[in-house]
Amino acid sequence: MERIGLSPGAEIGGYTVVAPLGAGGMGTVYRAVDGGGQAVALKLLHAQDTSDAADRARLLREVAALQKLRHPAVAAVLDAETDSTEAFLVTELVDGVDLEERVREDGPLDADGLLALASGLRDALVAVHGAGVLHRDLKPSNVLLTDGGPVLIDFGLAQGAEDTRLTSTGLVAGTPGYLAPELLDGDEPGESADWWGWAALLAFAATGRPPFGKGRMTTVLARARTGRPDLVGLGQLTRAALRGALAPEPVERTAPDDVVSALTVVAAEGDRMPRPRRTSGTAPDEPAKPAAAAGNGHASSATVVVDAADATVALAAGGTATSVASDGSTRTLPAGPAARPLPVGEGDEDDESYDEDEDFDPYAAVEWIEEDLEASAGPLDEGTGYVRPAVPRRWGTEAALGLLVFAAGTRRPGATLVVALVALLVARAFGSTVESMHGRRERRGVRSSDGWVAALTTPWHALRAGLELLPAVLVAGSVLVIGAGVTWWFVGQGRWTIGENAPGDELAGTTAQLLVGAAVLLGVALVWWGPASRKTRIGAGRLLEVVSPLRLGALVAVVVILAAAAWLALPVRDGGRLDWPPLPVPTVPVPQTVAADVLARLCPVQAQGLPLGACS
Repeated sequence: MERIGLSPGAEIGGYTVVAPLGAGGMGTVYRAVDGGGQAVALKLLHAQDTSDAADRARLLREVAALQKLRHPAVAAVLDAETDSTEAFLVTELVDGVDLEERVREDGPLDADGLLALASGLRDALVAVHGAGVLHRDLKPSNVLLTDGGPVLIDFGLAQGAEDTRLTSTGLVAGTPGYLAPELLDGDEPGESADWWGWAALLAFAATGRPPFGKGRMTTVLARARTGRPDLVGLGQLTRAALRGALAPEPVERTAPDDVVSALTVVAAEGDRMPRPRRTSGTAPDEPAKPAAAAGNGHASSATVVVDAADATVALAAGGTATSVASDGSTRTLPAGPAARPLPVGEGDEDDESYDEDEDFDPYAAVEWIEEDLEASAGPLDEGTGYVRPAVPRRWGTEAALGLLVFAAGTRRPGATLVVALVALLVARAFGSTVESMHGRRERRGVRSSDGWVAALTTPWHALRAGLELLPAVLVAGSVLVIGAGVTWWFVGQGRWTIGENAPGDELAGTTAQLLVGAAVLLGVALVWWGPASRKTRIGAGRLLEVVSPLRLGALVAVVVILAAAAWLALPVRDGGRLDWPPLPVPTVPVPQTVAADVLARLCPVQAQGLPLGACS
């Protein structure tokens, strides 16, 4: 027979009771010591939980499941006795304070504390599920905060992942506010239900309030089933992550790793707060006060705690569920169609502190644009593990493009220069955007928002690329102007001729076309290799990698470009006129000797060395 209220010194199964720690629906927990004096937590189960074969089978499965677990964030099962009237479990005694007590005394966790809690419990649940176990009762009182991180305790409702439901038909055991909605609909428990409870637990830790408010039990369940958690006062990114993880439908829930990633960003960079909202009698920026946890009877620091010390209540279909308050304890609830909660909004008057969070804007949670690399770069964060990809060099494609510039310049030099400069500007802007993204990834790691940030910052990179390209353009323009002036001087002196063009004629013919094409290629090459041109070449390499990826893409690009260059160059052998716009149309200069003969005939005085003004 079960002994009630064991006194210090009592012995059970070779363990000596030291002091009671707490009690709940499945039994009472005592601090005890083993034969070697090692402190342990001894959970003496209620007699009714092992009174028949089904209950005993459940306990055996629970013990077998728990003994699979070996993880620093999970309290280990050390011993168990299931064959006597005084059945018990022995677990390690964890030195820490439970999350409910910690939040009740000190308020909600800060960003770093919330991240540590989320990450630690995520790792614990991954290990638990990897052992084929479901916890099924994740709530603040079942998490201890220790110097080494959070520890998951009290698997009083645990079962093997492949086992069938252990609760009675039409009933489900759990804690209102932390019980996944699909379990109320009669679904089999699974890992997704544990992750939902994990997210609800994080919501409590972040706000200091029950995740779905207080009040009548069916009202709390209605909020959970319709996805209306109380997340008022949290930043946009934190709120979006937790709201997504608490979606009623399992397939729509945010993955745990994504939630932890969001909390990592918040801990490192802060979170954008929602717009302040005024309510009657409340200042717009008044912080939310943590709600006091209802239902005492939890263990104190350095203990293993169990459920609240109230009897388990079975709420069958048609029962008086609306009269039972949700106090955070584990209960047996109706499941399936008979357990439909109150409609949305009905019964919310029971909890005046509950806020529907009506100003929540999911799009406001999109990560804001980070400042430019040069403006905000700091020391690299160690451990991001991101390696900037090397810039591919496409010598064959670049050489083919040079031939295309030359061929196009032999026919339309003005348009070719404009198109080439625009292409270089686009390449430089693209390279600047991509390199800035790689810089952010090196400092902070890869994020899902990288593409959006790059797209939104492209106009700034385009403006900067234009300014940075200007010195090379000025150098190229100056060289071309000087080269054209020298050429025109030699032609004007009669020392050079340009094909069969007569003085004063517009440039035309094969010789002129080849000369102009070479000048256009020289100008583009000067921009390509000119001052501060390295980013231009990097951008071209990045852009070509996107336009023609891999070796096959590069080969196809070279063939297409060479074909286009040949098509443009074919008419050159037949000579012809050049299409200069938007450049002015040049003409062959008149040699000075010819000009002197003309003047001598028109004005003999000039031939005698007199000033030109003397000729009338």
